Amino acid sequence: MPQPNAIPTPPSQPAWDITVTLLTRALRPQVESCAFYLARRFQAIGLGSDVQVQQTPRGLSTFLALVGQRGLICIVDMTLVDGMAVGQGPCASLDIRLLDACGDVAAEGLASGVLGHGCHETSVAEVLSPENLDHAATAVYVATLAQFDLLRQAARHT
Repeated sequence: MPQPNAIPTPPSQPAWDITVTLLTRALRPQVESCAFYLARRFQAIGLGSDVQVQQTPRGLSTFLALVGQRGLICIVDMTLVDGMAVGQGPCASLDIRLLDACGDVAAEGLASGVLGHGCHETSVAEVLSPENLDHAATAVYVATLAQFDLLRQAARHT
């Protein structure tokens, strides 16, 4: 009689939960500040916005919803990814992606060249310097304008 396939267990690392919790708590204000900065930039071209922070299966997510005259345009998802939660091991990173109005991924890995991938423990705090987050915010802003055809609207407000 064949044995059923065993359910793979996620990787474990002693004290990682404590480390990622402390890291997330320390970095949350920086990520939220970046979201509010982006919201102000989008509001300057006439878009409405809303920022929400939620714990998701991937980690702590900061969502910036952008609203135009006809409703929701897109959502900027900035997630402090818990590598252990997604099965990669004890690492953390900031993942920025654009979701369309239906919640489907329209662009992912935004600003990954600026922020790097899968930093271990406290090195993620070094990567999320204000300067690096400013570069990431600019990359997200430009990508959003291009992806959702907002360039004409931005030109009207400048």
